[in-house]
Amino acid sequence: MALLGPARRAVRLALAPSWSVVRAVCQARAVGWHGPPSAPSLPAGTVSRAASSWHPAAPLLQPCTAILIPARNYAKSKDKKGKGKAAKAHVSEEEMEEVLNVEQMMSHFATIVESLKQDYIKNLSLRSSAGSIETLPVQLEGDEYPLNEVAQVSRKSPQVVVISAAAFPQALPGIVAALRGAGMNLNPQQEGTSVIVPIPKVTKEHRESLAKGAKTMFNKAKDQLREAQNQYIRKARNKEGKFSDDLLFNVQLRIREIAEAHMQEAESMMQAKQKELLRTS
Repeated sequence: MALLGPARRAVRLALAPSWSVVRAVCQARAVGWHGPPSAPSLPAGTVSRAASSWHPAAPLLQPCTAILIPARNYAKSKDKKGKGKAAKAHVSEEEMEEVLNVEQMMSHFATIVESLKQDYIKNLSLRSSAGSIETLPVQLEGDEYPLNEVAQVSRKSPQVVVISAAAFPQALPGIVAALRGAGMNLNPQQEGTSVIVPIPKVTKEHRESLAKGAKTMFNKAKDQLREAQNQYIRKARNKEGKFSDDLLFNVQLRIREIAEAHMQEAESMMQAKQKELLRTS
């Protein structure tokens, strides 16, 4: 049953919080207290629907005041067209010799690059001729020999090479393994103490496969150069306290420069090899 006018107002006043509670809430929010809001003024004899429905609990349903939260906007950095150049080492070879064995380090780097060069020659050749086959390394009794020192190489026809191992028949397994692992797409067939080697036609797919192998070998050499670089940098760091920090810093920079130069040499070698392998003319 709906409550009538006076009874309804009595219930609403009973349920409304006291102004002391409202004041405490506003003070807890650090908001100034200005007393209870007054009903809007209207001309005499006029009753507002909003005024008749207003009750003291209304301030709790609205924010007491606006809270401003400062926000900081960060400017976007401009795109840099080029990064700063790396610091250049300022150290003489004599000063480096005081910290580490420069000759040993240079030999280490050069050996890695030379090994890559030899791998390219031995394993990535398009020349499946008798001349290139003769120099293939063959494992025999724990040692390595050129194929023409343990067998006789002859050309039976423009497309067939015959290898006779009658003098060293024990070298046959090593000869066959060397031919199959030469990277020349060879498929040797053993007949007694001889090995028949058909010379395949070089296809585009074979060229691309060799070029991919050149990149793989370069990456391996690059990793070896990086590992050697870090090895010598650690040696320099271990001398802290024995030499000035400035000298050790420049020595480490110089080690990186030398290693980077060898990496660039190896990369140039790789690019030249790929160009050679992919050239069809």
